[in-house]
Amino acid sequence: VYRCVPDKQRSFALGVQSVFLRLLGTIPGPILFGVAIDNSCTLWDINECKTKGACWVYDNERMAYLLMGISAACKIITIIFVVMAVCLYKPP
Repeated sequence: VYRCVPDKQRSFALGVQSVFLRLLGTIPGPILFGVAIDNSCTLWDINECKTKGACWVYDNERMAYLLMGISAACKIITIIFVVMAVCLYKPP
């Protein structure tokens, strides 16, 4: 970040970077992992009102594949963006 912006805008650039890291790093992650955990449930506690409660039994193999798939996909996306940054960066 320090190399890509002028000296007067470094603190602003760090603030913008921090906001993007918080938005893209802390919000979608727990949602994706929660969806994966919910999808691996095989037996739900269903109330008399037909609403789903807590999960009683999980399919551990499916959960492992889903969580590893999410982690691997995020890592591949990260590698692609790092390679793009290395290839497209032009020093001032």
